[in-house]
Amino acid sequence: MRENCVYKDREKSIKMIMKVKWTTEFPKEPGLYWFYGYRWGRISVGRPAKPELVLVRVQEISNGFMYVANGAFMFPKETEEPHFCKAELPEFPEIK
Repeated sequence: MRENCVYKDREKSIKMIMKVKWTTEFPKEPGLYWFYGYRWGRISVGRPAKPELVLVRVQEISNGFMYVANGAFMFPKETEEPHFCKAELPEFPEIK
């Protein structure tokens, strides 16, 4: 069972993550980041959208940075109220 899964208790997980320092600027360093906001804007497919919490992979490319969340590209001009924080990876156990 995935005890520490973000999706198990969504509201509790969001409250825990929101205690971390957030920025409204898109990251300018490669790595993993939490994103909370509207990925496709407040109105998506003609209906009001809800803010999302997703893990984003930031990768440096030849003309800047690429942002990928759940297999889809994210573009700064399409998001509304973006908030990012660095996703800290846990210390891994030793495997023999």
